[in-house]
Amino acid sequence: MAEPNLRDACPTLAARLDSDTFVRADSSLVEAKGDMPAYCRVRGTIRPTIGFEMRLPISNWNGNYYVSGCGGYCGIMTTETPGWANGIVEPVKRGYAAIHTDSGHSGTSQGDAAWAPNNRAALELYAHRWLPLAHTAGLGLVRSFYGREARFRYFVGCSNGGRMALIAAQRYPTLFHGIISGCPAIDLTNSGGAFGAWKLKTNQDAQQPVLGPAFNRKLPLLIEAVKAQCDGLDGAVDGLIARPEACRFDPDRLPKCALGVTPADSDRCFTADERRVIGLWHQGPVDSKGRRLFGGMPIGGEQYWRIWYLQDPSKAVGTQLADGFTRQIVFDPRYPEFSASNFDFDRDPARLRQDFGMLNADNPDLSAFRAAGGKLIMWHGMADPLVVPTQSTDYYRQVLKEMGGPRRVQQFFRLFLAPGLGHCWEAPSASAPEDFDPMRAIADWVERGQAPQQIVARPSLRQGAALPVSEVRYRPYPLPPQVVAVRR
Repeated sequence: MAEPNLRDACPTLAARLDSDTFVRADSSLVEAKGDMPAYCRVRGTIRPTIGFEMRLPISNWNGNYYVSGCGGYCGIMTTETPGWANGIVEPVKRGYAAIHTDSGHSGTSQGDAAWAPNNRAALELYAHRWLPLAHTAGLGLVRSFYGREARFRYFVGCSNGGRMALIAAQRYPTLFHGIISGCPAIDLTNSGGAFGAWKLKTNQDAQQPVLGPAFNRKLPLLIEAVKAQCDGLDGAVDGLIARPEACRFDPDRLPKCALGVTPADSDRCFTADERRVIGLWHQGPVDSKGRRLFGGMPIGGEQYWRIWYLQDPSKAVGTQLADGFTRQIVFDPRYPEFSASNFDFDRDPARLRQDFGMLNADNPDLSAFRAAGGKLIMWHGMADPLVVPTQSTDYYRQVLKEMGGPRRVQQFFRLFLAPGLGHCWEAPSASAPEDFDPMRAIADWVERGQAPQQIVARPSLRQGAALPVSEVRYRPYPLPPQVVAVRR
């Protein structure tokens, strides 16, 4: 049972806050509704410019504290995001006192970077400085409201929030007991720079993108062709490409459009330009000598192209993020009129790393985090075409090399790969269970010393139709996931 005075204390909580920490704040009681318990909601601004919302459970606080990351270029509040990504609905249901922020600036969407030009202070906040400021403010709210400290502290984020999670482990290793990093944009200067420019530059045509909204009509044909070439490499033909790295998909084996084909017939074939772009998107960016700069879109992620890329450019978030990085994040006198169209794949990746490396979360030395007793779970959808999964596998291998190999690293850091899943549960696969709970895994590891041997994913109610597989057991990389088929 809650302390009787918590309900009464909520409306006056903001008035008791430290003005050296908060620019402004207001607090109000939100009554229980459905499966959401009653909580005290505090909204306002943390100094210098960090917009936030914190929810403090009234009657079921579990004694722990939860900080949420934010996606894309942040700038908006996504408190209602479902699952364990960049929101605070699920943690509050489970009894966590949880805080979410805009990372220090305002925007119109997560793809909006208009706040960044000529605003180095905002860029530094977004890169990493917001995190300890919001963390400290949230802990102060916990202390003021409950009259005691939080027992365990967690950070959970996906995409850019996943990058922030790794920033927490690398730059601020003593702040959190447990961290979950989902689909992290680890190497943001290459993800937004080389990869972003590659996606746009290879897809350019004189009049319109080669793969644009009209290509959605051909997408089912491409998806089926990929499955025909790549499903079954794990020993089971189940609609789930569980070994994309083993597939050598050849776009030239796709049905070819003859010269003069009519629009009515073109939905059943692929032009030479379309096959070229498909191959280049899968390949990923290279320099003029053919050297790999970054991973390409994974085999099996084509179903998600519709969400991220095959819309009007003004609505395609993947296009907005790529163009916004070169035009607005990288807004500097050293980069006059910089854009995806004039990106230099020989010169610019190294320049961006040198000048904007503060955005990256790629330091493999996690010794301070390990020494502090922290635990880290990283996971990535193997079909994620927006933040490609090779970022996570490449980084994990670097940590293994830096930190003494699998035996030592898996004492505090484990990576799980999720076949068939796209980006951060935002577009769940029609052929892969997507309802899994890394929060229970990290809590068991932090609070009970039970390291996760697997994380089980099952179909959620929102997926609706029967699936070819009933569950997938994600095991720590490099072990392959175990797929459990439905008996028919």
